Amino acid sequence: MAETSADSTKTDGVEKARQASLYLGAGYGSDLLYSGYSLSGQKPYYSMDVLYSFNRQWSASAAIYHLDGAEPGIAFYDVALGYRRYFNSWWDAGASLSAYFTNPSIQDIYFGHFAYLTLTGGFDWRILYSKLVYSALLDDSGSHYLQMKNSHYFSTNDFWNDKAYMDFNPTFNLVFGDRYKLITTTAGDQVGPGGGAEEVVGYESLFGLMDLEFSIPIAFNYGDFSVEVEPLYYIPIHKDPDYPAEKGFFFFVNMYYRIF
Repeated sequence: MAETSADSTKTDGVEKARQASLYLGAGYGSDLLYSGYSLSGQKPYYSMDVLYSFNRQWSASAAIYHLDGAEPGIAFYDVALGYRRYFNSWWDAGASLSAYFTNPSIQDIYFGHFAYLTLTGGFDWRILYSKLVYSALLDDSGSHYLQMKNSHYFSTNDFWNDKAYMDFNPTFNLVFGDRYKLITTTAGDQVGPGGGAEEVVGYESLFGLMDLEFSIPIAFNYGDFSVEVEPLYYIPIHKDPDYPAEKGFFFFVNMYYRIF
């Protein structure tokens, strides 16, 4: 669903009245991008997910992913628990804990299991909504990432008997993180036949700019149903040696239905 600036969405009154909401969703994307990485190996994916929201603060979600033309049927799945607090009409902050899992049969091709903690802080300038997103992988690597998002949300007037409207949320995103590269070192005295040395391949990392992202999420909302399309232009500044993402246009479609 489209990420909106603070309290500007038309559904706020409904959300407050209902307090609890449950959504079912389905989606398609031309690549599964995450903080400078292509987790799907540059393959398109299909997804199904369920999202529960309580009091516009707590949320819990789960999703499964299928890679186009690949086996097994479910390549990845993830679960997440989040909390978001609106202090006033200007400030908000949040935290979430997420875990991604990869089918054991393809872990030698794609990434393995991982979990990460995310902390966010947002400020609504009225003409612009700015958000800082800090993420840290909860493993021995200790990798961390920082996103700087700027967006401007706006929507149309209601139409079709006041049951439908469209919203737009053009966004510019800077992603910083640990940039890994392969390095080769020599252990021993001499490399080659009969020598006592060998080449050792390893990684080194340096925190820096990972990528630039420009996107325009456009959502059509009718009653309890919404469809969002998001064209995104992606410029990788750093290409990961194992899961590189390519420069270019990407396309995402998501459909959601509110059960209650």
